[in-house]
Amino acid sequence: MSAKFLMAAGLAVGICGCATMHEVKVTIEQTPPAVQQTIKSELVGARLEDIARKQRQGETIYETDIIKNGHKWELVIGEDGRIISRLREGGAGEPPADKMEGGAASEAGWRESFAVSRSDLAATGSNPWLTIQPGRVLELRNGIDSLTITVLNDVMTVDGVEVGVLEERETKNGKLAEVSRNFFATDKSTGDVYYFGEEVDNYQDGTIIDHESAWRAGEKGARFGLMIPGRPKVGDKFYQEIAPRVAMDRVEIVSTDETVRTPAGTFEHCLHLKETTPLDADVSHKWHAPGVGMVKDDEFELAQKP
Repeated sequence: MSAKFLMAAGLAVGICGCATMHEVKVTIEQTPPAVQQTIKSELVGARLEDIARKQRQGETIYETDIIKNGHKWELVIGEDGRIISRLREGGAGEPPADKMEGGAASEAGWRESFAVSRSDLAATGSNPWLTIQPGRVLELRNGIDSLTITVLNDVMTVDGVEVGVLEERETKNGKLAEVSRNFFATDKSTGDVYYFGEEVDNYQDGTIIDHESAWRAGEKGARFGLMIPGRPKVGDKFYQEIAPRVAMDRVEIVSTDETVRTPAGTFEHCLHLKETTPLDADVSHKWHAPGVGMVKDDEFELAQKP
C-alpha cells in the first residue's frame, strides 16, 4: 500500500470520525425554541421518531425523523427554525426549501414553509390584493350584518418581526359579534403578505365571552403562514395559519380573473380563494379585487367603494 494511499485513507477516517463526533441524539426539549416550534408544527398528525444535532459546514442543524401517514420523513432544520430540506424515506423526496418558490411543499401539496428573509418584511406594504396601509377601510354587508375591515396605525412586534395590524369588526343582527386584530407583514421584494397571528374577542350580548381562534407566531408551536402572494397563480395551495389545534386555515387559488358584482359596483380581474381547514369540514370562498382588497367574503359583499 503506497504512502499516498495511506495518507488519503487516514484523512478519510479522520473526517468520518469528526462527523460522528459531531452527531448527538437530543430530545425536542434540548433544541432551540425556534427548532422546537417547527418540529411541533410538523408533528400535527405525525409522530416524532428521532432528533440528531449535527455540524455541517460550520452550521448546527437538526435532522428530525417523523412518521406521517405511514411514511418516514427526514427534516433538516436550521437553528433559526427554517426547514432546509424534507425527504421521504424510499421516495424521491423534495428539494431544499431555499431552492423552492415559497418554501417546501407539504405531503398533501399544501405549502407550509416559506423561505423568506425576515429583514425583507415590513409592517406596511402595497400588495394589490391586500394593501397594508394605515387608514384603509372596507365595509362589507350581508343584510343587516356587517364586516368592517380597517388597517390601524398600530405597529407591533410578533415573533421578532414588525407587523401591521388589520382589524375586522363583525356584527350580527345589529350586535357586535367579533373583533379580531390580525398581524401582517409584507415582503418588500415580492409583495407577498405573511400572517403572524391574531387577537380575537368574541362577543355575546355586548360582553366578551372568549378568545377562541387567537394565536401568535412564535408561541405554542405556531408559525407564520402566507396570506396572499404578490403574484398569485391558479392552483397554488398554501397555509395561511399554522397554529396546531387552534387555527390551520389554508387556501387554494381558484382563479385570478373573475368578475364580481357587489352593491359597491362590478369588479374585474378578481382573485378567488377557496379556504378550508383540516380542523373541520367548513369551506369558505373569498374574492379580492386588484387595488381594492376583499370585495366578497361568502355572503358578505362590499357595500360601497373605499
